[in-house]
Amino acid sequence: MTKHHFTSFTLDPIAPCHWRNSEPIPGTKLGFCETCGFSHVDPYPSAEFLSAYYSKYEMPTSQANLAETARFLSGNIAKGATVLDMGCGDGAFLKEMHALGFTDLIGFDQSPGLERAKQLGFGCFYNASVWDFLDEAEAKGGTDVNAVVMVNVLEHVPQPLELLTRLQRVLPADGVLCITVPNDFSPLQNAFLKAKGHAPWFVCLPDHVNYFTFSSLGTALGKTGFEVADQSALYPMELFLLQDLDYIADPSLGPIAHRRRVMFEDNMKTAGMADVLDHFYRTLAAGGYGRDIMLIAKKSQGQA
Repeated sequence: MTKHHFTSFTLDPIAPCHWRNSEPIPGTKLGFCETCGFSHVDPYPSAEFLSAYYSKYEMPTSQANLAETARFLSGNIAKGATVLDMGCGDGAFLKEMHALGFTDLIGFDQSPGLERAKQLGFGCFYNASVWDFLDEAEAKGGTDVNAVVMVNVLEHVPQPLELLTRLQRVLPADGVLCITVPNDFSPLQNAFLKAKGHAPWFVCLPDHVNYFTFSSLGTALGKTGFEVADQSALYPMELFLLQDLDYIADPSLGPIAHRRRVMFEDNMKTAGMADVLDHFYRTLAAGGYGRDIMLIAKKSQGQA
């Protein structure tokens, strides 16, 4: 078990307002862990607590986000690749991959949405946790899938370095790992917090127990035998906040901000300039900007 080391805590304790769909666990703090290289809660909720929580709760993800992640991944793998979605929910991400022409699709989850995924008419979906998958893959000596996908998974998992280390061991030498996570405590978020004196609204427990930036996620991957092969970002929604379209204070503004973001992307694609859109998002990623991080990782040289 990893021995965590914090020099200070950002939230000590984490206030009740940051707990969603659950009673607060007393004494839980949030800080930057020098051992892990990213921010996470201390202590982590127990496995039993999280298993009971997620057995009844589905995590919503914007379909626009899933579509962009699917486009990003598709540009990094062959058309006939086998794609495994860890924590597939109702199969919405694999639905986007299927629409792009991919047919060898596998997903697993433990949420209620899995039953809907099984009704999609394509792919193979089964009930398992990430740990179940790793146990089985290690017993078999590895997995032969070409791409493993974790869309909004890593921020939910206690001890993510252990997960990444074990995944690195079972991934084929030429396999890729595609990760999407929120970009939290980012420069634009910090600007809004300083300008408005707002509490960090993106801290939400028990859902998110880890908080990454582009830099700290890269550090975590480096610690576990991976290297970043490609990275991009999703639209920086904090731009709306910094223009006083404050959807945090007034949630009714949230759909307006979302529609504007989708309109921007749709208009770029309608103009036949998806390549410019991709360059724009990669440019944001290089500066550490964007609401979400999208990246492709491969085994580090010498680790394959």
